Amino acid sequence: MATVPPPFAARNRREKAWIEEDFPSSARTGLLHLLNEAVGKDYLSGWHIVAKELRRIARTPVRNYRPNYVPSIEQAEKDAETFLNQIGWEQVYDFCERLHSHLVQGTVYERNDEVVTITKTESQLFIAEEMQRLFEEESLGYEFRDGLVQRRGKRHMIDQINKAEKALTDLKLEAARKHFSKALRHFRDRKKPDHENAVKEAVCAVEAAAKELFPDAKATTLGDFVKWATASESNLMPKTIGQTFTGLYAFRNSGEGVSHGATSGGIVTAELSEYVLGMAASQVILLADLAKDDEEPPF
Repeated sequence: MATVPPPFAARNRREKAWIEEDFPSSARTGLLHLLNEAVGKDYLSGWHIVAKELRRIARTPVRNYRPNYVPSIEQAEKDAETFLNQIGWEQVYDFCERLHSHLVQGTVYERNDEVVTITKTESQLFIAEEMQRLFEEESLGYEFRDGLVQRRGKRHMIDQINKAEKALTDLKLEAARKHFSKALRHFRDRKKPDHENAVKEAVCAVEAAAKELFPDAKATTLGDFVKWATASESNLMPKTIGQTFTGLYAFRNSGEGVSHGATSGGIVTAELSEYVLGMAASQVILLADLAKDDEEPPF
């Protein structure tokens, strides 16, 4: 999916908490506008499929609408609005996923005597981009990525993650990129986030990046790399900065349920896993910057 620039209001609002465990009425109204546009573009075959899907999610009796009969179309649109406003917030997110994966369609139409074909993939891209824009406008604590509604973190963490993902496009960083992607999947899982594995994979990403970017270190662990990086011979980073790497590495090894069967190193909460993800992203960015051959170390 293409990266959607956040709307002006989202880019320039003051820092505030994301809205979690809710899909407020204003967001539901915005979703109805999106559905109306999708029906108008023929990306959805009509309001009848929207109403039937919402009825299914709401577990209300089946009703068969007549797609080509105006009173039935009007009833379907009315029912869609009614049920969208009645279902719980988690069910709305379920509907968003179903909208993208099952309800959208490709379409063909004429424009200036030319036949224009819109594939299902293109329709899905439209839905995904507009959904993400809606989530940004409403400050929702979730994002629409890869066809799924996924938990997001604080704005600062997201900024760092976005920068780290750009650094990880380097072909040398394949292993680090895989670990970082796994960490994000574990953290963003809306229904069952796995904070322990998010921490483990995030720190593994830093370790892999260090090995891939600095093969001369001949490090087998992140701890080995830090010893090499802070030694006077390499002088890659000050010892005080190196301690931030070893601290994160130590938590991965001692956090309860994270690695090596640890049971006494502290419970990994959602807040801690978010902090580790942000810290790991910052460390990946730093390592990528330090590895640039055309720049001197920044100290």
